[in-house]
Amino acid sequence: MFPSAAGWTDKVEPSELDRRPARRPLWCVVVRRSNLAWLPLSLVLLAGCVVLQPEMPTPPAPPEATALPTLLETPAVPAATPEPEAPTPEPPSAVFYNLGDATVVQARFPKGNRFRNMPVRLNGALAAPTEGEGPFPVVVILHGTHVGCPVGAGEADVWPCAPEEEQPNYSGFEYLVRSLAAHGYVALAPNINAEYTVGFGEPTFGQRAKQLLDLHLRGLVEAAAGKSTAFGVDLAGRVDLGRLALFGHSRGGELAWYLVNRLDWPATDSSYGPVAGVLQIAAASSVADPWQPSAVPFATVLASCDGDIMTQDGQFFYEGARLSADQSAWAASVWLERANHNNFNAFLKPDYQPVDRPDCATVLEPEAQRGWLVAYAADFLAAVLAPEPEAAAQALARLGLDVAAPAPTELYGLPARVAFLPPAANRQTLWTPASEEELAIHRLGGQVLAEDVSVVFCPSRYYLPNQAPDKGACRRHYVTVPGQPAFAAVAWERRGAALRFSLPQGAADLSGYAAITLRAAVDPASPLNAADRPQALSLSLTDRAGNVAVVSTSPEEPALAFPTGYMKESGVWEEGIFVGRVVLTTLRLPLALFSGVDLANVAEVALVFDQTDSGSLWLADLEWAR
Repeated sequence: MFPSAAGWTDKVEPSELDRRPARRPLWCVVVRRSNLAWLPLSLVLLAGCVVLQPEMPTPPAPPEATALPTLLETPAVPAATPEPEAPTPEPPSAVFYNLGDATVVQARFPKGNRFRNMPVRLNGALAAPTEGEGPFPVVVILHGTHVGCPVGAGEADVWPCAPEEEQPNYSGFEYLVRSLAAHGYVALAPNINAEYTVGFGEPTFGQRAKQLLDLHLRGLVEAAAGKSTAFGVDLAGRVDLGRLALFGHSRGGELAWYLVNRLDWPATDSSYGPVAGVLQIAAASSVADPWQPSAVPFATVLASCDGDIMTQDGQFFYEGARLSADQSAWAASVWLERANHNNFNAFLKPDYQPVDRPDCATVLEPEAQRGWLVAYAADFLAAVLAPEPEAAAQALARLGLDVAAPAPTELYGLPARVAFLPPAANRQTLWTPASEEELAIHRLGGQVLAEDVSVVFCPSRYYLPNQAPDKGACRRHYVTVPGQPAFAAVAWERRGAALRFSLPQGAADLSGYAAITLRAAVDPASPLNAADRPQALSLSLTDRAGNVAVVSTSPEEPALAFPTGYMKESGVWEEGIFVGRVVLTTLRLPLALFSGVDLANVAEVALVFDQTDSGSLWLADLEWAR
C-alpha cells in the first residue's frame, strides 16, 4: 500500500484494458455564424519483487578491478547530438566494467555501528559511440529492485555476497546501452543492487543510490580526462558530462525521479550534470510522493499488461505534475499496449499475466518491446539534449507530442496512446479540474455553465464509498484509472446538452496557439454509455461578435473508445469490478479548423454533447497549447 504519510491507499487488481483497433481520428467541421443570443447545441507494495532468472549466465568477466580515480573538475564541452532518425550503424559492443570496491555511508546509523559503512561493488555495463568525434552526452539507466544476493526460500536477505553469486540485474539493459551508443550517447547501466537490499540494514530510499552514482560518474570524469581506462574502452575527450539524462525501470523509475526532484542529485558544484530529463519505464510509486512538480522534463512509459506494477503507478508522477502550480517543464505519459513489465529488462523472465484479460492473452514479443523502447528512448534523449530547437521539436513530434498534430494511436509501429503536459509557457489551462470550485468558476476566472449536464468533481487518489458518499460517479473503488487523477464525471441524457465556459476579456486570445486539447475517457460502468460503442462530442468557439465555429470528434477517436473489458462479480463490491484499465488520454482539436471566428477575441468555449443521446465521460485538462 502507499505510505500513510502521503494519505494514500492502494487498490491492486489484476485486471486491465483491451482497446479496440486504433485508427487516426477524423474531424467533422461545422461553421456557423450567429448572434451571441443563439448558440448551436452541437459540440504496492514494494514493486519489482518478481521471479527472476537465476539460471541465466552472468555477463562476460569484467576487466580487473582498479582503484577508483580521484575526482577531476572537468568543464562540459558542448557537442552536437546525432539525429536519432538517421540510419544507425550496428550497435557498438558493450563492456562490462569494474571500477573496484568501495563503501557508501548510511547516515541513519551512528558512527561505530556495523551498518554505517556499507560495502559496494562498482560494476556495470557501458557502451560508447564508435563513430564521430564527440564529446557525447551521457545517459544512465537504473534497474529495478530484483534479487541481488540470492537466498533460499524463507531466508533473510544478505549483503554482500561473492561476485559470482550476485545477480547482474543491470546486464538486462545491455541491449539499450548498445543501441543508444549507436545513436551517439555514452550509455551506462550501473549495478545498484546495493540500493535495494535490506541485508545491510534498512535503506533510506535514494541515499545509497546517490552515492553509488556519484562514484560511477566520478570514474567517468576521470576516463573522460584521459586519466583512467577502468571502463575498458578509451573515453578520453569523448564524454560530455554536462549533458546528462537519467532512465529508470520499475523502482528504478521511481528512484530516477526522486534523485533529481527530492535529493537534488547531482549537486550544483558537481563535475557532471545537471540532469536534463528523466525517462521512467514501467515505474513504481512505493516510496516517493509523486504529487509534486518535476524540475526537469520527464516521460513515463506505462506497460498495459504489467504483471508487477499492475495499476501502472508511473502515471502518479504525471498526475502530480499536472496538478502542481509550479510545474513548468513538460511531462508525458505513453500507454503501450500489450507491454509486459519484465520484458524491458532482458535478464528477467516475463512477469505474471492476468488470466482474465483478453488484451493480454498475447503480450508483445520481448524483442519487439525492447526495440520500441530503443526508438522511444533515442527520441526522448534528442528532445531533452539536442542543442538545436528544430531537432528537439522533430523528436517531440515522433514521440507523439506535437500538439498541432492529431493525438497518435500508435508509436514506432505499436499501438500506443499519449497524455502530454506542454511546458507552462506553451499552454493555457482553462479547466483542470483540481477542485470542487472549478465546477463553477474555471481557472481563468469565468463561469462554468452546465446545460442538461450533471457534473461531479472526482478528487485525485483512491477513496472508498464511505469516505466519499457523493462521489459514486467517480467509481474509484471498482474501476481502475491509472494515476487516480482528478477529473470531472460528466453525464447527459439529452442530445445537445452542453458544458459552457465563458472567457473574461483579458483571457480570450487563442490566436497564438495551435490546438485545444482535452483528456478524456469513457465511463465503462455507466448505463448511459452503450456497451462497446465509442462516444463523441463537439467543441464550439464563440467570439464576441457572435460568430460560432464547431468541430466534432469522430467515433474513431481512441480517447473516446469504449474501454475493452467487462464487469465481473466481486465478493467485495456490490457493483462488481471492471476488468480492464480506463486511461485518460489526449484529444486534440486544431484551432485552424475553427474558421469564421476571431480567435483573438473568444467569448466562450463549450463542450457540446450533440453526437449521442446519452453518455458519461471522465474529462480533464481542457487547454489550448502551442
